[in-house]
Amino acid sequence: MGMDVHGINPKQNKKLEDFPVLHKYRIMEIEDDGFQRKWKELDADHDLREKYWKEDDEYNKANPGHYFRNNVWWWRPLWDYCHMAAPDIIDEKTYENGHHNSGAGLDADGAKALGNRLMQLIADCSVIKYEAAYTQELDDLSDDDFNKHYPFDSRNVEQFAHFCIQSGGFEIC
Repeated sequence: MGMDVHGINPKQNKKLEDFPVLHKYRIMEIEDDGFQRKWKELDADHDLREKYWKEDDEYNKANPGHYFRNNVWWWRPLWDYCHMAAPDIIDEKTYENGHHNSGAGLDADGAKALGNRLMQLIADCSVIKYEAAYTQELDDLSDDDFNKHYPFDSRNVEQFAHFCIQSGGFEIC
């Protein structure tokens, strides 16, 4: 299970049209039976499929506010940290609902404020200190403790911060 976080009004740094293979197949998806045709073509041509995924990665890196994804193991510690760092931005209801794929999220102002707060905490080394303490706590748990499956990483925080700043608000689906 994963948490797909979609920007509501993401900043467009590079247009989809700048990625011709990705553009072609994204457009194809909206046609009748386009999804099946898309995968039939991509599955039949290894080089084309590789080009598609390369352009998809490049598009997402160029437009970080469009989409952010974590599996549930990575998402829960990240979202917990966000709430701990910004309880004035993430209220209790949003925090609770943010642990589910129910459409919770933040508006444009809240998302940008959260992203900026996270970047400030990265800059002053608070995130890396939290990561070290969190990792030590996990290391101290017995090997059969279920909580050991929930990692925390400062790079994940930074990627989410960039997403938030450029998302125009977001929904967790």
